[in-house]
Formats: sequence, structure tokens, C-alpha cells
Amino acid sequence: MSDLSFVLYSLKYRFLNSFLSIMLTAFGVSIALLISQFGNHIQNRINLDGQGIDVVVGAKGSPLQLILSSVYHIDIPTGNISYDQVKKIMKKPQIKESIPLALGDNWKGFRIVGTTTNYIKHYEIELNKGRYWDKNFEVVVGSSVNLDINDEFIGVHGLIEDGSSHEDHKYNVVGILKPSGTVLDRLILTSLNSVLDIHGLHEINNFFKKNHEYDHDLEHHTEDHNHEHHKETYEIDHDHEHHKEENSHEHHNGQQSNQDLDHQKHTKDKKKINETNESNSPEITALLIKTKSPIANINLPRSINRESSLQAANPALEINRLTSMFGFGSKSFGILSLILILIASLNIFSGLASNLENRMGDLAVLRAVGYSKKRIFKIILLEGTVVVMIGLLVGILLSFLLFSILKQNLSPLNTINASFILNIDFIIIIALVFFAGLIAAIFPAYRGSKISIANQLSRTI
Repeated sequence: MSDLSFVLYSLKYRFLNSFLSIMLTAFGVSIALLISQFGNHIQNRINLDGQGIDVVVGAKGSPLQLILSSVYHIDIPTGNISYDQVKKIMKKPQIKESIPLALGDNWKGFRIVGTTTNYIKHYEIELNKGRYWDKNFEVVVGSSVNLDINDEFIGVHGLIEDGSSHEDHKYNVVGILKPSGTVLDRLILTSLNSVLDIHGLHEINNFFKKNHEYDHDLEHHTEDHNHEHHKETYEIDHDHEHHKEENSHEHHNGQQSNQDLDHQKHTKDKKKINETNESNSPEITALLIKTKSPIANINLPRSINRESSLQAANPALEINRLTSMFGFGSKSFGILSLILILIASLNIFSGLASNLENRMGDLAVLRAVGYSKKRIFKIILLEGTVVVMIGLLVGILLSFLLFSILKQNLSPLNTINASFILNIDFIIIIALVFFAGLIAAIFPAYRGSKISIANQLSRTI
């Protein structure tokens, strides 16, 4: 009988112990692989969604909330900010690129984002079908959004599905983006003015023009009115030139008083209109900024926080704070994987050691019939290797199966088209489990090779 045949027979003879050793190894391998895959996908998503975004400007509140809502779109915004203030920030010399965002609505959980086409170009995503928006209420949707070209839909107020609908405004799908693995895959993108229009705010492109035209018309109207009033006064004075001087003087005073009242009235009307325009002035939710240098990443948020009523936050710093707070990150995943590998190795060691105790008599017989210590060592080590190999195979298949199930039911994996990646981490885990299993089998093999034939046969007799 060959050594391999002997090992397979031994595993079959002790099926329960062998099965438990294999399954415990498989579970350890599968969990280690799943942790590695989840960690890679989460880290990749964080990196892809935040790529090129150095600073985020928004309303005062939690900096982390500002980052999560504006960059990753997984939280509620801190509020809106005036576009007047945003325009001043956009002129700062440290800024290389700026992208405005206007949030507030959703469709079936997919957020509707008012922005510019630079938002799409920033992530270097191409259109799969259709075109970009040309006018209000035309949208471009991400690859994960279940909409097609020419579909129409009504947005829901707020960022949850059960909000009130904007029945008066329908969006029309004109473009679909290619899958990118970024946050844009699950967003509905439209113009800034579309979002502002729905919420009763002035459009950004026409706001300042409208105010200028109103002021000009108001001034023109006031000038015409004063001219007519002056003409009327002159005619009255001409018709009553024979009146007494004191009566003329009183009349003149009366006319001046009327002019003052009219002037005050127009001033109040202008102020009232300006206050109304200011209350409805355009607002956005956040401004995404790409700076010109790493130094600007630090200095720009400080200057904005110091010089304005707005809030500026650095995405990298806030995410690092979050991950360090909960011990979350690639290092943590690596440590967990190593622990699981160690557990799998201990399972192999435990199974082989237990089998060895029950097989001492069999090994003594093999020694008696001529099996050398070296061959006994080889047989036990081969048995450990077979257990490790079968456990690895079952563990890999199990991790594939579990990942496919979790992918369909676990967000955000189901929205980023996650797939099982055969990367360097996968290879490292498999190699570590294999060598750890061999090391775990060495001690039982060494002990088995040193068995005393006389002692074991005497115990048997």
C-alpha cells in the first residue's frame, strides 16, 4: 500500500475527526478571505469616491457629516450655503477645480444631485448611452440606477423614499453613465438650476442678472416719476402766479413734503424687494474642491473657517479619524485574517494530535513490519498536508459562495458591482494557511516517528 493510499484510508476510517478538521480549516480560510475581500472593497470605494477631492465646503456642523453626505452620499447634509459666499471662495488662488453640489431629493433611494458636468469629468466616467443634460429637469443616471433613456420620473423631497413628491416637475433621463465603481454609479445627476427651481430658489445663472435689471428699472421709474412731479409743480406755479407770496411758499413746502414721502415709499419698496430676493437667493449644499498643492489642503480649510461663516473639512483627515476611532482599516483586517489563520492551524494540529493518540498501536505495527521512522514521519505529515489542501479547497469555494450571497444583500456591495478579487492578499492568505498547516503537522509527525515499538506492543498485550 502506498503512503497516500494509507493516508486516505486512515482519513476515511476516522471520518468524523477528519471531517471536523477539514471543515474547521475551511471555515477559518473562508472567513479570512471574506474579511480580506470586504476590506479591499471598502478601502477601494473610499479611495475611488474621494479621489481628487481635497477640501469640502458646506454649512457649519459636523465635519465628518459634511464629508459623508457630500463625498460619499451616505449621510444627511449639514445644511445649505449661500452661492454668494461660494463664489468668493471659488476665486481663491489655491483652488485648481471646484464642483458645486445641490442636494435635497431622491428617487427610490437614489439621490438626485444638482451639479455641473465637471462632476462627471472629475471621475473620468464616460457615457454609456445618451447625452448630457441641456436644460432643466434633464438627468444623467449612474449605472446602478434602474432607469433607461427617455424614462420620466418624479423626485421625492428629502433623502428617504417615503417623502412628499414634487408632482409639478418631472425629470427626463437623457444619459446613462458607464459602470465605474464610484459613488456616481448610484446617483441621479442634473443641473443645479433644476434642484433650485424645484425648491423655489432663484436660478444661479440668472439670479444676479435679475437683480440688476430690477434695480435699473426701479431707478428709471423713480427718475420718471420725479420728472413728472417737477413738471406738475411748474404748471401749478404758473397758473397761480398771482397768488400771495406766503400762500405760494406754503404750497411749495407741501410739494416738497410729498416728494419726500414718495422717495421714502420707493426706498421702502426697493428694500422690501431686495429682502425678498435675498431670502430666495440661490443656495447649494456643498462645494467640492481640488487644490493646487498639499500645503493648500491644510491652509485653505483654516482660512475658510476663520474668514467666513462656512465650514471647510479635509476628507482624508476625517476618514482617518473615523477609521482610527473604530479600529477600522487595512491593518485591522490583516490582524483579523492572521488570527483566523492561526485558528485554522490550531485546528489542524488538534485533529492530527487527536488522531495520533488513537493510532499509536497502528503506528507500532507499521514500525514492526519494517516502516522506518522517516517514513512514519512522512505519512503523518502527508496526512496533515491532505487535510490542509482539502480544507483550503473547501474554504475557497465556501468564500466564493458566501461572497455571492452577501453581495446581493449587503449594501454597498450590491451598488458597486463588487466581485471576488484574486489579488495578492488572496495568495498570501492561501500560502499562510498552507504553511501554517504544515507546521502544525510537524509536531504530531515527529512524535509519531519516535514511537517505541516495545512499549506500544506491551500495552496492547
